[in-house]
Amino acid sequence: MRWEDTDLAAEHPTLTICGTIVYLKGKGFFRQNWTKSDAGYRTVILPRFAVGMLLARKLTAADNPHDAIFASRRDTWLSPHNVRRQWRQARAYTDLEWVTPHTFRKTVATLIDNEANTEDAAAQLGHGSKEITKKHYIVKPALAPDSSHILEQLGASPTTGGRAPRPWAVPGRVDTHG
Repeated sequence: MRWEDTDLAAEHPTLTICGTIVYLKGKGFFRQNWTKSDAGYRTVILPRFAVGMLLARKLTAADNPHDAIFASRRDTWLSPHNVRRQWRQARAYTDLEWVTPHTFRKTVATLIDNEANTEDAAAQLGHGSKEITKKHYIVKPALAPDSSHILEQLGASPTTGGRAPRPWAVPGRVDTHG
């Protein structure tokens, strides 16, 4: 992420995702000016808490030649490996050891899917297909939908003499199996 890809002063502040960090042997990490896919290129509207964090970062971060929002101590691009290592160290000895960078993406996708829809979740994550988002990022609920009111039809009733009706005896059911 680069400062030039943000618009924090807009009525709805944004961040444009328009590149990726890659490793090239002999050159190290560098930024490509394109995303992994066409869908990966996107502008996202930032939530207020993220804008506040970025504005605070802008005030305290040293300038660097890449205009990186988060640069290494040597003013180079952060290695994704180092970010993951630092995250493992930060969560050690906490009850958050299960949280990985992928967990953040899954949380965003699941929240957007629950509050809006799968298409919006896929667009936020930069996926070209909502199927990928649904299959790999949206957490499925552990609790089945409440169908107990429907299943009550199978319970005992005065018309069945206190016993559950047989499936073939449920009113309106047509038995096609002879």
